[in-house]
Amino acid sequence: MEVSSSCHKQARALLAELAAKCNLGSRKGFGSMSSSLYDTAWLSMVQSPKTESGNDVASTWLFPECFDFVLAQQLPSGAWESYATPVDGILNTAAALLSLIQHLKVQPDSHDWRLRSQKAQVALKKLLNEWDMHSTDQVGQEILIISLLSLLENEGVSIEFSQLSALRAVRDAKLTKIPPSTIYKIKSTLYHSLEAFIGHINFDNVSQWREGNGSLMNSPARATAAYLMNASTWDDQAECYLRDVVNRDSGVHGGSVPCAWPTTIFEISWVIPTLAAVGVSADPSDTSVFSKLLQDALEQQKGLLGFAPGVLPDVDDTSKGLEALHYLGYNSSAEAVIRIFEGEEHFLTYPGERNPSFSANCNVLIFLLGRDDRTQYVPQITKAVRFLASQAFNKNVKEKWHRNELYWMMLIARAFELLYCNEEIAQAVFEASASLKWQVPMILLQVLMRILNTQQKNGSWDGICEITSYSILALSSLLKLPFVRQLDKGKIISSITLGKSFLLSYRDEWTKGQYMWIEKVTYSSSILSEAYCLAASLVQVPFLVEPETVSTIGTSLESKGFLVPEKILMSMHKTGSLMSLTLLFRDTELSTFRIAEMQACFALQALQQHPTNIFPRTAKGKDKYVFIIPLALILCAAAHGSSVSLSVLYEMMVLSILNFHADEYMEGIIERHFEADLDSVRRLVRQLFTDPHTDSRSGVANRKTNGSTNGHNRADYDVKNVGSSSNGHVDGLVNPSQHNGLGNRPSLDDVRVVLSQFKRQILEHPAVLSSPARLQARLAFDLQTFLLAHIMQAEDNCRLRAQSRSHESESVRNEGNDAHRFKENLPLQYHNPSRSFYSWVRGTSADHTSCPFSFVFFECLVLDSLSSTEQTRTAGTLVSSRTTYLAEDACRHLASLCRMYNDYGSLARDAEERSLNSVGFPEFWDRAGKAAFVSDDVKSELLWVAKYERRGLDTAMTLLERELGPGDLINALRMFVDVTDLYGQIYVLKDVGTRTQ
Repeated sequence: MEVSSSCHKQARALLAELAAKCNLGSRKGFGSMSSSLYDTAWLSMVQSPKTESGNDVASTWLFPECFDFVLAQQLPSGAWESYATPVDGILNTAAALLSLIQHLKVQPDSHDWRLRSQKAQVALKKLLNEWDMHSTDQVGQEILIISLLSLLENEGVSIEFSQLSALRAVRDAKLTKIPPSTIYKIKSTLYHSLEAFIGHINFDNVSQWREGNGSLMNSPARATAAYLMNASTWDDQAECYLRDVVNRDSGVHGGSVPCAWPTTIFEISWVIPTLAAVGVSADPSDTSVFSKLLQDALEQQKGLLGFAPGVLPDVDDTSKGLEALHYLGYNSSAEAVIRIFEGEEHFLTYPGERNPSFSANCNVLIFLLGRDDRTQYVPQITKAVRFLASQAFNKNVKEKWHRNELYWMMLIARAFELLYCNEEIAQAVFEASASLKWQVPMILLQVLMRILNTQQKNGSWDGICEITSYSILALSSLLKLPFVRQLDKGKIISSITLGKSFLLSYRDEWTKGQYMWIEKVTYSSSILSEAYCLAASLVQVPFLVEPETVSTIGTSLESKGFLVPEKILMSMHKTGSLMSLTLLFRDTELSTFRIAEMQACFALQALQQHPTNIFPRTAKGKDKYVFIIPLALILCAAAHGSSVSLSVLYEMMVLSILNFHADEYMEGIIERHFEADLDSVRRLVRQLFTDPHTDSRSGVANRKTNGSTNGHNRADYDVKNVGSSSNGHVDGLVNPSQHNGLGNRPSLDDVRVVLSQFKRQILEHPAVLSSPARLQARLAFDLQTFLLAHIMQAEDNCRLRAQSRSHESESVRNEGNDAHRFKENLPLQYHNPSRSFYSWVRGTSADHTSCPFSFVFFECLVLDSLSSTEQTRTAGTLVSSRTTYLAEDACRHLASLCRMYNDYGSLARDAEERSLNSVGFPEFWDRAGKAAFVSDDVKSELLWVAKYERRGLDTAMTLLERELGPGDLINALRMFVDVTDLYGQIYVLKDVGTRTQ
């Protein structure tokens, strides 16, 4: 209680401090952004107008203290600090080097400066050569870096590096879209980066867009200094602004300047709602100060706000400022936000924005949902929810204004907490876009798992107070979600408690902001860091740990789809319990299972809504795998840091179910009805992949895919009433138009129709069509091999049954052991198989598992999701001879391993159905000294061989990781391996296949 009271007092004191700064700096404003070496270097190059001095015309440096700061910050390597990214270091070093060269022109005899300059050139070249231009996407990085290099080249310093031509090409392409006339016509975000246009524009033509304080966009370097240095007429007001920046806070910053100043509205608009959300309100006197500042700015800018009064408005500062006013007790119109910033698919930070901001759309959503008149904005709320869900579901979140993922996770958790609190609005949103009903919970549960799994032992996240506060605030929001209330909340509550303990232990570091906020270079903010830490420390920890029942939470929420039916959740718990017995997950925390199980339940909802009508169903009994598939994929993804998107996981769930259906069809229909004519089916399959007109002859119209790879518009699978059956089928999994069940023999044309649809479903998937031709050709080959392997397996099964019937008849006549063996459903021996067990398990049997072609399909999905750079899109994921060979070898080991595990678990079913099992090969029977078959012995032998394949798999994956290096790609491949391996490990514990005979 004392701690809470102390934090509450500190929060009120912070608000009072901000109000006092608003009063004291009512004309000039204030800001807490950290110093920027890049900006300071630009100011250090500003020279005063030339004046007559005797017979000489002299000029002096306007801000010598800025140059002193630059010199003091140079590192022993010759570079300047990279705050958080390589681009920070490049921009800082290039700008500082340019300043050194400019000063050397005035004072060429400075030996110290010359040595510094030489070391800086070497350091800059090293930084540029080590930088991967595709790995970072800071605002305007191509234009800024090339501009600085061009200015250095003009001074005789030419720096070559491997990506220079590519970087220059990107820069030139961008500049062609920005003619000078565009810059002169209207104030835009380009004015925040005018130094990049030196030599490209006439700076005399931009003075009309100066702010009232003399700046251009309140940007010390990126506009005002560059303008002052390049305009033909000296601007005293601009000089006055720059002096105000250097001397801000009574000059305590040692000559350094931030990347933007003042940032008055930005600071108060972020702090007030952050603290108000945890119950901290400003004193009445402070409230009047804040509200007057915000209302005056809104009136001046016609209902909009920028990061300081008069600055170009943006949706972030406007929505946060209006949210702050709401907490202060004033309601302002949202009309201007909608009119100016609403785009076709999302909200724009600025009009004309090229790449959308995830956090800005979160802030708009939070603002709209917090309004009293929120029901008027359901279309806009739906648009924001749809955009956020799409970005997160496809793992395409590229946050523009903050480097740490926990920041956007905190915002999306808060936004969707408010959405679910407004049940009627949530229902309207989900009715407008049905896929959101399951996508949003899956996203939020993944966020929950990600946050819990990345907490360190000391209770922190990354050992940083500000980042830890984001996680605590996110968990606090997630705890309030209806489906999270169905979980045991002990782990979440414990995580919050540990996090708060860490914060309180390092309370003196709350004002030490981290370089995580993104501008041209990254920056920190002491005020924002303190505000988030205070809010997190004031989060109330709930007392109720146990899962809440549907009746407690609200039965109406279940009918709206906000809760998981308890029967389905219980079935998923049982599946999780089975997986917890496997080698892969026996040490996994129970909380991870519970969250994954809940996520898998929502995945089942997705599969329910999108039925497939490809394969007629022949399976007997319940489809056990429909619970296993989503949970296996979700658990394995979590084990590898969620390296693949939820979209990819969903597509693999769809494929996995389809593969089970294909197995059933080939075994239950093709094998049953075409036993005497399998060659015809084989010819048909080959024709499907060699004759482009086969599909049209089948009467199946070629279709275009819908272009969606994220499950929004798919119509592929349905698992309604999962686990229940009244007619031998799982309701909803049956083709409603089927006539080829167990009792009716299909024609070859029927088979052609089904297999054509299956082929097109795989090969015409959007992710496949956008993959390199090499990958598409390999997938087609492996898919054909899969189907041909099924036919070969069918032939083996037919031969096995014929042998069995012959031996059974003879045994009955002789009353021998074979009859007894058959009656006990012991495995059947495969006489004269025409190939060794090794050849079979590495060939036909491995192909028959679907693992090889599924691996290539998965590679297409991963390539599609990693296609943010043109280089990745063109080359593919596994492109070298080593990586492709190792990956294929690993896949072959994996398929053989999985087949042996499968056969281990399905001995009884295979014997009953008279299907070929690994242990049917003579190698398992012809053992010296063994007169009779002993089940435990052959099982032990089979596992020994499986372990041998595992060693091969492990070796291949180790070498593959060495070639690829760490990252999402190798993590994704390991996830695929684990999922396939997990299916095999489950078979060892329990046969989860479906009976087809």
